[in-house]
Amino acid sequence: MSACFDNVARKITRAGGTIAYGWAVWHIPGLYFEAEHHGVWRKRNGELIDVSPQLGDVSKILFLPDAAAVYDPTQFRSNVIASVSDTPIATEFVALAKARNAILDRYRTGEHISVMLSAADQSMLDTITRRLNELWNLAGN
Repeated sequence: MSACFDNVARKITRAGGTIAYGWAVWHIPGLYFEAEHHGVWRKRNGELIDVSPQLGDVSKILFLPDAAAVYDPTQFRSNVIASVSDTPIATEFVALAKARNAILDRYRTGEHISVMLSAADQSMLDTITRRLNELWNLAGN
């Protein structure tokens, strides 16, 4: 089970409530928005609580409920990425991020990524990652 969905299932076992399916939306100023399939705990009073720890210093997330985004461990839902503007840096960043995700998605078996990429895909991924880092720095992040 994916971490957030597993975390919510454990919370429901301990405290009741239900799961709310949807998308965690991340915003990187000057570059992109990214929506990641996510689940949060719905308390009995209807309040939504994210019970999964986030990477970095994140105290809040933007959660967009989507009743149609029910978790299925056999079917990975790729992140949705969109540029915040039509600047060359943002446009290239988003195109590269989508290319990176397309490579990784080919290696998914349900919710997991196979640990062994082909040499060609690993080389392409390394090139993409280097350029993403360059663009990240150019954007001032």
